[in-house]
Amino acid sequence: MAGLPIAEHRSMPLPEYPGDAFNTAGSREGQQVTSVAALLRKSATVLCSPDLQQSAGAWNGAEWEQISLAVHRLSTNGVHYRWVKRLLDILIVCSFLPCLLPLLLIVAVIVRISSPGPILYRQRRIGRFGREFELWKFRSMYVDSDEILRNHLQINDEAAREWAQSRKLKMDPRVTRLGNLLRRASLDELPQFINVLAGDMSLVGPRPIVSAEKAQYRDAYFFYASARPGLTGLWQVSGRSNLTYHQRVALDEEYIRGWNLALDIQILWRTARVVCQSKGAV
Repeated sequence: MAGLPIAEHRSMPLPEYPGDAFNTAGSREGQQVTSVAALLRKSATVLCSPDLQQSAGAWNGAEWEQISLAVHRLSTNGVHYRWVKRLLDILIVCSFLPCLLPLLLIVAVIVRISSPGPILYRQRRIGRFGREFELWKFRSMYVDSDEILRNHLQINDEAAREWAQSRKLKMDPRVTRLGNLLRRASLDELPQFINVLAGDMSLVGPRPIVSAEKAQYRDAYFFYASARPGLTGLWQVSGRSNLTYHQRVALDEEYIRGWNLALDIQILWRTARVVCQSKGAV
């Protein structure tokens, strides 16, 4: 869409800094940056790729300080993000509750009678600071979806390549007929408003990822972990599932680096239009 370009995934340069700007032990900023560096080191130890673990271990102290200072200076560490954005999330969700509750009940009943299995689906995702949380959705797949996917990828090379590239399938055999309709209208994501009220997610933010995706994010993971995942985001109003995986990663990083409240409001407005038009939904 105009005004929200699709960024190519690339390693963006980190800001330069004076060598003694935060090395003073007594400075408040020095303590904060040291704390962020410790968080990043801890995050690197759980990255899934052995190559990435090796490269992280090879970083020297100055490189760690550079990364930590870049994260520390992000607007997602400011008061507006921590308090104003959080308050805005709560106010918007609560204002829509009279409409949301009946819709949630209707969708829950339809899911229950459409196919055997639980109404809700939950999965562990990575949240702010690398903390895991339970993400909730209306179930849109068959109960034995993991086995269905495994068998499908074994006999379909093209689908296997598509899954390896984007972790999504345009023709997903796991999804029920009702699930396809729910996904096109984004109704399967309605329970995530619970995650927003709980503080695990925000209305706008990076796409919530699973632990196995940390390695694919590489350096961008450190920026991802500085923000709450979002119900919608820059990637969703820039093509959704029509984007490649690396484009989605780049858009997440771009959003976090340039975050401000005006951008959130713009994304929320465009999300309504994208959902109504069912663009890029899978």
